[in-house]
Amino acid sequence: MDKRSVLIMILIVAVALVLGRLIPGGSGAMNSTAPATVEVVRYSDVNQMLDDSPKSVKSLTFVNGSHEVIVAREGKPTVTVKVPDGGEKLLMEKADKAAVPVDAKDTPKSDTGIGSILLGLLFTFGPILLIAFFFVWMARQAGRNASQMQAQLSRTDANKSRVDKKTFADVAGCDEAIKKLRRVVRFLRHKDAFNFFGARLPKGVLLIGPAGTGKTLLAKAVAGETDATFLSMSGSEFVEMFVGVGAARVRDLFAQARALVQKTKKPVILFIDEIDAVGGKRGAGISGGGHQEREQTLNQILVEMDGVEANAGIIVMAATNRVDILDSALIRPGRFDYKVLVDLPDLAGREKIFAIHTRGKKLAADVDLRVLAARTWGYSGADIEASCNEAAILAVERVEEQVARLRQSGVPEPEIERQVVRGITLMDFDEGIDTTQLGEARRSRQATMTVDEKKNTAYHEACHAWVSQVVPGGDPIVKVTIVPRERALGYTQAQPDGDRLSFTEQQARARIMMAMGGRIGQEVFLGTVDTGASNDFLQATRLAKRMVTEWGMSKLGHISVGGDSEGPFMGMGGGPGASYGPALADEIDREWRQICEQCYKDARRIIERDKDSIEKIVQVLLAQETILAPQWNKLVSENPPSPDVPAPAPTEAPAAPALAVPAEPKVE
Repeated sequence: MDKRSVLIMILIVAVALVLGRLIPGGSGAMNSTAPATVEVVRYSDVNQMLDDSPKSVKSLTFVNGSHEVIVAREGKPTVTVKVPDGGEKLLMEKADKAAVPVDAKDTPKSDTGIGSILLGLLFTFGPILLIAFFFVWMARQAGRNASQMQAQLSRTDANKSRVDKKTFADVAGCDEAIKKLRRVVRFLRHKDAFNFFGARLPKGVLLIGPAGTGKTLLAKAVAGETDATFLSMSGSEFVEMFVGVGAARVRDLFAQARALVQKTKKPVILFIDEIDAVGGKRGAGISGGGHQEREQTLNQILVEMDGVEANAGIIVMAATNRVDILDSALIRPGRFDYKVLVDLPDLAGREKIFAIHTRGKKLAADVDLRVLAARTWGYSGADIEASCNEAAILAVERVEEQVARLRQSGVPEPEIERQVVRGITLMDFDEGIDTTQLGEARRSRQATMTVDEKKNTAYHEACHAWVSQVVPGGDPIVKVTIVPRERALGYTQAQPDGDRLSFTEQQARARIMMAMGGRIGQEVFLGTVDTGASNDFLQATRLAKRMVTEWGMSKLGHISVGGDSEGPFMGMGGGPGASYGPALADEIDREWRQICEQCYKDARRIIERDKDSIEKIVQVLLAQETILAPQWNKLVSENPPSPDVPAPAPTEAPAAPALAVPAEPKVE
């Protein structure tokens, strides 16, 4: 309700209250203080006063035509007394005998004019009319709100369809997805050829992949390649607090798409982003039942996509990164029957993405997109775009600071132009990538760190890096730094030489040993422990549990007992519960703990054996704060590890084949 409506309502209530107080006997009278008790004087009492105490009566005034007499008394209020027929004569005789003044007056005429009648009606029925008007006004206001809600049932207005035209040339890093979507483009461009062979156009295209991989961009590119009208909505826009709005909005959206097909004679791409917000499994959740607003909206989507009415020329595209929670009816053939995986880009894809997002940017001569692509293993397209933008911002700030400092020092302008690199350098990109991943560097916090805190961080990160470098299956080091950032006091970045799509058991154990290396370094060199290794232990524990329960890399053999149980918010299950008994649970706990303990012992032997080499690297790290890959490799070659590096302890069961795992940045 807007401010004007609230003010009108307050005014109506105020007027009703005022009129109520003006009506005799109304609420105002009832709420006021009760008057004093009035003395009741009868005709017989007047006769008695005239007989016994006539001096107490000051005068008698007879009212003509009313059989009433007004009695004025000494020291008491004047009263009006009803006189019976024939009683006036007796009172006059007694008053004359007692020498009490007697007078007479006419009865006051009642004002029976039209004004008085209207005023009386207003006082009587005014509050009722105001209340009735208030309810009528509220009903009209509700109707107006309903009209506005109906007008907003579909948010796919003209502005929504006028998006920037994109093509597949604007997309990179997902060649397989583009290849599958080109088939949809051919369907829309050459329908006759496919109809000749009886092939039908897919009704729904579901884009599946992690956040930031370009699913929305791909949908726009399909619309741009086919010159189709692009309508988009978010899954959350269907779900409102009003019952039935979501389903009505779905009906309106598809009706608008059909009208556009008829009007423009062009296909329509109807894109629903984050469809998991409305397309989750029905019956899930504590409340359950099919009456929920979200489920009614989903039911309407199912009917519109594969119902009675044809959707010729309409391609429904949707994007999600939670395909596991989608309702099975939504992803069956006939609805979203064409699924496209949009995964994280590989090395070549990241290089192409950098090329797209550096268009129009001033790059320095030392920038190599291949190097940047190798530096950003596990990054999505959105991460790379953010890194490029952050690098450009940092370059502007760097140039301004350098120019201001040189001018303040009196350096001539030609010399300033020669010294200042007016472009985005490789170091700007490096800082931009770190800022995107871990937040901005906190130089002020670094300045307040004590020497012991810096040493603690340096030994922690150096031992992370050393273990990863020398243990079999470990990843090469890209960067080691003790510069604190928003989400870390320091970090070690290690990543494989190429894109890794799976783990071997040796590589998994090497990761656990690397995670343990930070705490071991503090224990061996400083004889202390702190809270900084909590995230290391979390990563190691998760990896060890997956080795036992999912990947078959333990003495328990080739089993998978993880991820079968669904909670009440994930599917039809009534609650969380293990898919195995307590005996197996105890064996699993013993097994993953044995893996962590063995990796801890192996990592400790490496660090204790190579203490001298690690000590030299720590001194360099304390002096420089950051060591990049070339310098790190040089330091390791100058201070090599001992040749007797113990290999990770093998399991009794044969090693399982490499299994696909999600790619993620290796930042410790």
